[in-house]
Amino acid sequence: MSIELHCPQCEKLIKAPDTAGGRHGKCPYCGRDVYIPTISDDDEGIPIAPIDPQERQREEELRRETARLTSAVERDTDAGANSEGGRRAGETSGEAIDVDKIVERFVIAMRDSKLDDADKLAARLKRAGPSARDYVDRLMLDPSPPPIGDLPKPLLHGFLKALLQRLG
Repeated sequence: MSIELHCPQCEKLIKAPDTAGGRHGKCPYCGRDVYIPTISDDDEGIPIAPIDPQERQREEELRRETARLTSAVERDTDAGANSEGGRRAGETSGEAIDVDKIVERFVIAMRDSKLDDADKLAARLKRAGPSARDYVDRLMLDPSPPPIGDLPKPLLHGFLKALLQRLG
């Protein structure tokens, strides 16, 4: 077995015998003095954590649970407004609006560059009233927001900021 390394000067591949490990030699191509590492030097690496196959499933369950709890809190808050004769937030002309699902569809439409669909979804969220804006605000403040459309966090935040601007 031989030790393979690249010359730091000319970057050519050099093969040296095992016995040369830990010593200096000359590059056969450019003549530069090159340190030849020992085999054990190459083997020392940082171990990588194993992939947890259930992590994505747990994230999805957490996202669903967050959405369920958010809806429950909104229903409790809105029930107090209804007892005072007000209309439930998220309900327009008898239409119940599932804010979290529409926000998710908005983000995915933006990701896929379906701007007309995104505009329609934003208009629908605007009709939901303050509950939509509150939900998006909570997503923006969440240090680990639920994964939506496999987007990186900065891009997700950009889409949510655009939605907040549309909601006014």
